Amino acid sequence: MNSSPTRTSSTVSLPDIPRYPQLKSYMQSYEVSRFLHKCQKERDDAFRREESARDKLKHIEATTRCQIQDLKTKVKQLTSECKALQRTVKKLRTDLGLEGNPRFKGRMTKDIIKELQEREDQCACLKEDNSLLSVQLREIVSIVAQTQKQKGELTKQLENSELKVRDLLNENNQIVQNLQESQREKDDLEKINLMLRKSIEESKKVTNRSVQTTTSIPVNLQNTYKKTSRETSISRTSQVPLDRRKITLEPSNIVSVVDSGV
Repeated sequence: MNSSPTRTSSTVSLPDIPRYPQLKSYMQSYEVSRFLHKCQKERDDAFRREESARDKLKHIEATTRCQIQDLKTKVKQLTSECKALQRTVKKLRTDLGLEGNPRFKGRMTKDIIKELQEREDQCACLKEDNSLLSVQLREIVSIVAQTQKQKGELTKQLENSELKVRDLLNENNQIVQNLQESQREKDDLEKINLMLRKSIEESKKVTNRSVQTTTSIPVNLQNTYKKTSRETSISRTSQVPLDRRKITLEPSNIVSVVDSGV
């Protein structure tokens, strides 16, 4: 850019003042000098701004040129690296058998990488789920161990209760047997009591008959008749079938039965 020649305040031309006779009386020298000073100041400010803007523009042009050169070199490096990566990707695809696999044939490498990343995310999610399930499994194992321990205790208690129930059943059976035996003994005693009552009644009848006969027998023969009557009563009482029933009675029971019959 060609720089324009610097202008000084001496070359500044005054603005054209309209040449009317009625304005000359109003314009004074002080106002004219003030107006000229203001214009010079504005001109100098404009020149300074122009020079600073020109310097900034030159600096920006230099920096942009340097940046453009750097970007060009980077683009060349990236293109060379991209070509090298494309060659390596082709080689890897052929080595991995992706070209022959119908699943990956005709697909872009970025699509395959995207799918692999999705698979990796799924694997991470499954790993987290596996860790949670392992924690739950540990808790369940501890709960199962506690339940097995409680089960063992309950089985022991159940066995003890079964033994107690068996003992109670045996005791109940023994009590039932004792009751049955006591009932049988009671029935036997009742039968014996009836038999004794019958024998006592018969003996009473015999005694009554003997009394009646003794009154009609002479005095000399009464003693012999009493002896014979006693022997007959004793023989009749001895015929009670106690031995056939095989019943063992205590003397106290027999006495009580006889007393009740009497």
